[in-house]
Amino acid sequence: MKRQPRAMVVPVLILASLLAAPACTVEGTAAQAVTTSASSSATVSPPSPPVTATPTPTDPPTIFAVIGDYGRDNGDQAAVARLVGSWDPAYVVSVGDGYYATAGGTRSGRYDESTGAYYCRWLADITTSGQRCPSGQAERNAFFPAMGNHDYTDARPSPETYLDYFDLPGDGFTNTSGNERYYDFVEGPVHFFVLNSNPQEPDGIDETSSQAEWLQQQLAASESAWNIVVDHHPPYSSDADHGSNPDLQWPFADWGADVVISGHAHTYERVMRDGITYFVNGLGGSPRYKFTTPVSGSVVRYNDTWGAQRVTVTPSTLTFDFLTIEGALVDSHTVTHR
Repeated sequence: MKRQPRAMVVPVLILASLLAAPACTVEGTAAQAVTTSASSSATVSPPSPPVTATPTPTDPPTIFAVIGDYGRDNGDQAAVARLVGSWDPAYVVSVGDGYYATAGGTRSGRYDESTGAYYCRWLADITTSGQRCPSGQAERNAFFPAMGNHDYTDARPSPETYLDYFDLPGDGFTNTSGNERYYDFVEGPVHFFVLNSNPQEPDGIDETSSQAEWLQQQLAASESAWNIVVDHHPPYSSDADHGSNPDLQWPFADWGADVVISGHAHTYERVMRDGITYFVNGLGGSPRYKFTTPVSGSVVRYNDTWGAQRVTVTPSTLTFDFLTIEGALVDSHTVTHR
């Protein structure tokens, strides 16, 4: 059974221009080795040589990237893609809106213009008539998108254009949903659940829907160290253009999620609710939004320029760093198991 979600905050680094939250720290206790001895009147034998324990090998941390609302084929998107490429992440997760009409192209060539041209090295199993990234460069798919509203409204005919281009989650992965509109996959110690939060989803988008029932069941069955939910429309957002989405305010924490990551709002925000962390990450290259009154639990809000999240994964910690296209660190947040 998956352990219940346990979110802790370790030091938070925020640019001075932010509406920032106070930094928090986590205190830990180092384990101490205790030596005991016994005395006796009997003859004492010479001490045995010390025994050196063999260290238990551990896997090195894995880095992945999160991008959102990026698919315009413009200079701001290109700057974010260069930032992401500089990290050499093992894989890339997108919170949606991977295509806007301004990117051009037709049918399967649309995503070649908006996605393949920038993230070819992480793509596999794609089908396109485009020439900027005709087949993908990854041996195994390492690009995992959610569907955004512009993937419906701009990438016509929809959702066929999106579903024809991507094969999700890709060859070699197990997906329990039976479809590609929403799906799950496991990468190392992380189990990802990518939702379709658009109202066109035939299996519904509120917490009583068939999609939500699938998520609840699979979170309960997950044996991974970490469960991350990804969708496009944020349950909670302080942006002035869209705001929060009540239909998506599912009981993620009760069901076993550790983190929820969304886009749609062209901002960066971190919200602490129900003992877990909610991120809004929509600064992938689209025009930026303003903020309004902060939602309850909002601790970091940023919209000065574009950027992406670099996530460092170990079996015991998830560290989310949001960096700008200039490489400045806006927010660093670590989730750890208690």
